[in-house]
Amino acid sequence: MKTTKFTNMLLLTLLMSSLFMVSCNQKSDETILEMEQVDLAVLEKEIELRLREYENYLQNEDSIALGNIYTVDAEVIPSTVGRENITKVFGRMIRDGITGSSFKTIHLWGNDQLLVEEGRGTWSHKNGEIVGTGRYLLVWQKEEGEWKILRDTWFADKKK
Repeated sequence: MKTTKFTNMLLLTLLMSSLFMVSCNQKSDETILEMEQVDLAVLEKEIELRLREYENYLQNEDSIALGNIYTVDAEVIPSTVGRENITKVFGRMIRDGITGSSFKTIHLWGNDQLLVEEGRGTWSHKNGEIVGTGRYLLVWQKEEGEWKILRDTWFADKKK
């Protein structure tokens, strides 16, 4: 009888301890989730600033600054590899008179080192004539404390 009582007490103690630890872990997980959401909002503001810089560099016809928003080994999928080549593409765009752009983030996923951004954008000539609209997907990577584009792809809207 004493052994049964002892066993029941031991099981009850283990059960109570387990419940206590689970509830503590649950609160900890909730706190981590809240922190991630807050951090993502901060990161979204940082990306927003980088997008405005991108737009300003294009408007100021600065292909070098545009290229420097990309990592050295960046790719504009499907055909442009490396910052140097990306900078050349921007130079051609600017010579063709495309100096306007507007980008808006739709969704952002990731952490403080790597982000994926889905958005909508517009490209336009100096005179304001829109030459393209569509969706984009960017992979941002933190490099020496600054967000840079690692991968870039554009999905043009179908012409009506």
